[in-house]
Amino acid sequence: MEFIKKKILGKTGEDIAKDYLEKKKLKFLLSNFVYLKTEIDLIFLDKRNKILIFVEVKTRRNKNYGEPEDSITKFKQMHIKKAAEGFLHQYRKYLEYDIRFDSVGILIEGDEIKINHIENSF
Repeated sequence: MEFIKKKILGKTGEDIAKDYLEKKKLKFLLSNFVYLKTEIDLIFLDKRNKILIFVEVKTRRNKNYGEPEDSITKFKQMHIKKAAEGFLHQYRKYLEYDIRFDSVGILIEGDEIKINHIENSF
């Protein structure tokens, strides 16, 4: 049961992050891209600046274990970068774009939602 609650919370956070980034005029490409068992939560394109953006979203209900984005470990970052290489291998038309890795921390406490978007976070 706890696993299902975490899945729902994670999906909710990804939806919030997607809406937030689209409002920043970024073009949504894909969600939940998987390469070699590693997942990239969201992939966006900044067409104006020719930047491909890989986004890791972390969602929490409280700060008992710190800020949501603090849980993106070096190990996780390494896997996301490897998955980004897989994405570029599969979608070669984006090879000419610069790459950026962002994190979005979502804190949902009751009815209050806080979003912390960090560009070039790793």
